[in-house]
Amino acid sequence: MTDQTSGSEPRCPWCSAVLPDAAATKCPGCGAQLTTTGAEPNLPGVTALDADAILRARSEAGRSRSGILSFLTGTSDIPDSGGSPEAFAPPADDVRREMLRLEFAAAQADAVADAVALKSDVLAERGIHLDQLGAIEEQAEAAYESEVEGRLVSPPPPDAPEPPATTEPPAGS
Repeated sequence: MTDQTSGSEPRCPWCSAVLPDAAATKCPGCGAQLTTTGAEPNLPGVTALDADAILRARSEAGRSRSGILSFLTGTSDIPDSGGSPEAFAPPADDVRREMLRLEFAAAQADAVADAVALKSDVLAERGIHLDQLGAIEEQAEAAYESEVEGRLVSPPPPDAPEPPATTEPPAGS
């Protein structure tokens, strides 16, 4: 059982180790049997049925019961843990309050993250860089204050210098 197709030296068909002799009966690398003696070797589970394994499987299958059969007969393979009824009681009020607080905080954090993502998307669509936000907010605030006071203020062009700061106190203070 040597492989002669890969060259002139004989190799083991199982591990491809070089054999010292083409007539070798055992591989020196992996110990595999390279020649047969005419009759198949009796290997339980490989070339023959393993009667002991079959008997073990039958005896184990006979002892186990399905979930429905165990429910109907009242037998159970699950051992009783012996847990106290307090282990299955609902949590105390202070624990429930803390759980609700954490749940609310998580929902609030999700809402804030969604709002920031939406604002970022709008800024990206309009081509506004984050550095420009301060100037835009100041322009919006000035426009709002002018509307409250009844004056119309046109927004400065984008390349115009910043207007000088006024020394008047804000309205309503």
